[in-house]
Amino acid sequence: MRSLVLATAVLVGGATIANAQQPDDHGHDHDEVHSHRGPGPHFIDAFFTENAFIERKLRPDFFISDGDEGQVYTAQLEVEWALIPNLSIVTHIPFHHLSPEVGSSESGIGDIGIGPKVAVVNDLNRFILAVGGDFDIPTGDADRGLGEEHAAFAPFLLAWLPFGPERRWLLQTAGHLEIPLTSEPESEHVELSTALSWTSPLGLTPIVEGIVEFATEGGPATWFVAPEFRWEVGGGFEVGAGVRIPVSGPREDDYRFAVGVIRHFPVPR
Repeated sequence: MRSLVLATAVLVGGATIANAQQPDDHGHDHDEVHSHRGPGPHFIDAFFTENAFIERKLRPDFFISDGDEGQVYTAQLEVEWALIPNLSIVTHIPFHHLSPEVGSSESGIGDIGIGPKVAVVNDLNRFILAVGGDFDIPTGDADRGLGEEHAAFAPFLLAWLPFGPERRWLLQTAGHLEIPLTSEPESEHVELSTALSWTSPLGLTPIVEGIVEFATEGGPATWFVAPEFRWEVGGGFEVGAGVRIPVSGPREDDYRFAVGVIRHFPVPR
């Protein structure tokens, strides 16, 4: 696992150096909503890899998971709002419907997450590096399977790196560490993910993500692959869909299907 983290760091670092040598031919006016139909760099939201760039958006998503114990349907609203060019507050509000193979169905709000995101390197044409943390509030009823019994804090590190002709290619990476805030012994969990995308002149962006999850106390890791797309349908509006599929390790579900809409707003610079 250490070799995976090292390889990711080397990849991002090496590509950053190479990318910094490219001339800056494609600046953007970031006081307006960025269009994906012109030359890059582009600011793409993958479904499962959190993005490093600071923005203002409303993002409703709908997820369907299917596993041995039944189906889980989740409607989630993500709100990110930039306070200044280098700082935003991100909020996740999920609503779950559980349809188990055995027992009765349950519906209700899940655990709400909120936290800051800070861009410590914020070159909107070459490279963005962001840090922050999500505070998960136990608003979901744990007895009904809608949430956890305790709060949690998840610090993260995010990177955004455009490259290639007209900088239409984009590499995004994210690392999260979930720390349960409880007096009871609970394992900490790590999630590492990478998203690779290419944006066409039509505003259509195919994306592929690789994700790994594991506990810090040891045990087998779970690996996922997630093919997906985003499409800019109008000024400030995007639609998208994707599916996360486990390919190795223990699994809770056979797939996680996602569909969503994004409404972007200008960020004052």
